[in-house]
Amino acid sequence: MTSVVQPLIQPNLTVIAAHLLALFAPVLADGQGGLIEIRHGPIDPALKRAAINQNAWFGLDQIDAAASYAADQNARGHNVYVGVNPRKPDTDQSGHGSDTDVALAWWHFADLDDPAAVAAARAHVPLRYSMLVMTGAVPESRPHFYWRLEEPCANLPAWTARQRAIAAHLGGDAVINPSRIMRLAGTVNYPAPHKARRGYRTELTTLRTFVGDDRRGPYSFEAMASAFPDPVARGDPPDRDSAPGARAIDTGRIGVADLIAAIRRGDQWHNHMVRLVAHMVALGRTDAEIIGLAAGLTLNGHSVDDTAREMAKAMRGARAKWAIPEPDQQNTSEGDETAPVELTEDALAEIFTHQHAQDWRYVAAWGQWLTWTGRVWVREDTLKAYDLSRKVCRAAARKAPSIQLKTRLSSASTIAAVERIARADRRHAETTEVWDRDPWALNTPAGVVDLHTAQGGAHDRQSYMTKITAASPQGECPVWREFLATVTGGDSELQLYLQRMAGYCLTGVTSEHALFFLYGTGANGKSVFANTLTALMGDYATVAAMDMFMASHGDRHPTDMAGLRGARVVTAIETEQGSRWAESKLKALTGGDKITARFMRQDFFEFTPQFKLLVVGNHKPSIRNVDEAMRRRLHMIPFTVTIPAARRDKHLPDRLLAERDGILGWALEGCLEWQRIGLQPPASVLAATEEYFDAEDAVGRWLDERCTLGPNCKETSGALYASWKSWTEANGEYAGSNKRFSETLTARGFARANTMTARGFRGLALRQAPTSTDPMEF
Repeated sequence: MTSVVQPLIQPNLTVIAAHLLALFAPVLADGQGGLIEIRHGPIDPALKRAAINQNAWFGLDQIDAAASYAADQNARGHNVYVGVNPRKPDTDQSGHGSDTDVALAWWHFADLDDPAAVAAARAHVPLRYSMLVMTGAVPESRPHFYWRLEEPCANLPAWTARQRAIAAHLGGDAVINPSRIMRLAGTVNYPAPHKARRGYRTELTTLRTFVGDDRRGPYSFEAMASAFPDPVARGDPPDRDSAPGARAIDTGRIGVADLIAAIRRGDQWHNHMVRLVAHMVALGRTDAEIIGLAAGLTLNGHSVDDTAREMAKAMRGARAKWAIPEPDQQNTSEGDETAPVELTEDALAEIFTHQHAQDWRYVAAWGQWLTWTGRVWVREDTLKAYDLSRKVCRAAARKAPSIQLKTRLSSASTIAAVERIARADRRHAETTEVWDRDPWALNTPAGVVDLHTAQGGAHDRQSYMTKITAASPQGECPVWREFLATVTGGDSELQLYLQRMAGYCLTGVTSEHALFFLYGTGANGKSVFANTLTALMGDYATVAAMDMFMASHGDRHPTDMAGLRGARVVTAIETEQGSRWAESKLKALTGGDKITARFMRQDFFEFTPQFKLLVVGNHKPSIRNVDEAMRRRLHMIPFTVTIPAARRDKHLPDRLLAERDGILGWALEGCLEWQRIGLQPPASVLAATEEYFDAEDAVGRWLDERCTLGPNCKETSGALYASWKSWTEANGEYAGSNKRFSETLTARGFARANTMTARGFRGLALRQAPTSTDPMEF
């Protein structure tokens, strides 16, 4: 007669579910079917050990139900266990699961009860465990170590041999068969009477998992074999003749896909090939499968026959070293050696493309998948294409005629290969030129606006638009209009100009070749204006570091430019005092010519800039060369009305953001007006710009102070440069070289006048006596 123990400690349902999830989530993720076996039983005083004579079965997708059942039985006083390896879907559920009910092993484990073994394990375990279940701590710690396998092992005799080696190495429990059950974490451990007399107590079983810590697995099968070698073979020297390169097989966790990629690159070809062969041996592949795979990876310059012979030698060495025989051919379907045509990587890639050709594109120059959301094409940065490939491979694995082929189709190498093959399919592959190519189309959440007319249309994947605004043009914007009236001091002409400028920024047209500089001393609304425009532009706007546009001693990385592709507004805020414009770069960025750039670790590509530069600052950067090109580009927009502290609204940015739809409509009106009359800078912008250039025109100031101008004036180059150099030193300006100075004078319209004895210029003369000792004779 059994007695029910009333528990003083309650099971922890959360931990129970976590243990089950850790054990079986990899199985679900790999698309495998199977059953969870929960086994349990009460304490029977008549027995020396607990009776584990009851069980229940659950699908892999019923982890919550399995956890609840286990908790309920544990609360009744039953010890509860779980089958570490999932049982086959067609397992007879009328009794307990047996070894024949297990198809694949996903974990290695060790059950340590002996105090000496536990002490030794504390000092050193050859491989860090992936999961730890502590079944008790009194009278001594009793851990269960788990090591997660990189790929499921179908060769169960080889897996069992490795379990035996682990138990021998650590001094663990010798029960290591595939259908082994282990105590379920989160349940209460009720000791049998004979253990209670030895000091064992009722304790809650605890769990530690290390998800995401790549130092703790998953491990390749050969890593486990190297860390826990067969007890008979341990210490034997490697047979160099039968296993060439065996020393290269270490405990690393490099995956099949990475190995194949390295082999194809030719990196340490022999060592990586030996590791790949060993990996395939450990996974239970047949000799024909392994040699066929190796032959397909023959190094350039070598023959397929040589590769087959060399890798056959390595394969025999791996089988001998780890006592892994070739799988029994009677248990292997005829279709194992070569996948049916409909299950090849190429066929699976065709399935992938058939399912996703409409909404997925791949740009090789960017190294990037893009996917259609219904409104916009977006860069896919979460490996979703890989996940879609995995789903294709899962579905194929369910149709596979053998376990070995199921394993191969579900492997990381097959999934990666299918995704890579699909990239090249003409239905996915696109060049950089097709994206965002219409500068007069503006993508908004409500539809695509034709900026010629401000009329809206439907979203269309064939427009290949990767940008979308954060607003749709509708409604009014009274707070915005009041804000503009305040920060412009009521200057209606300046407000209309800002509207035309904003409308111009909506387009991808750069015909104005303009650089807009919003300046003011502070608390004047210039940053609020720029930030609001940036916010409503959404993907079309980007913020750049100010030093991208300022002179420096080194070139910026080309990836900085790549981030500007497709943008229509680029803002940079807060200029530093003493900074200087990078004039050549600004001319290139605003000139409309193609830009060469690349994304990190990708090839270079070209794009035509669509962006307008909007720079905001309290300090005006200096210009070294005031020429017509800079005068034509720069628009100095004054924000000189300082808002009193009492009138500043800290919630204004949020209030303006709430009007973003109306503000976009305001900008659209400005776009139409810009197309009608152009930017038409008002008097305040023209005056501010002229004043800025006058202050920055060092050569012009030198001409005013040191020179007389007229058609009959003439001077030698040496005398002019000497005067210029002394003036720059006195005024803190940059002198440059004599050659650069002469080119500047020529650009200003002064004619060269050279004689046999000297070089000079007509149209100007120094007011002082020339410093040259070699006067020009005309």
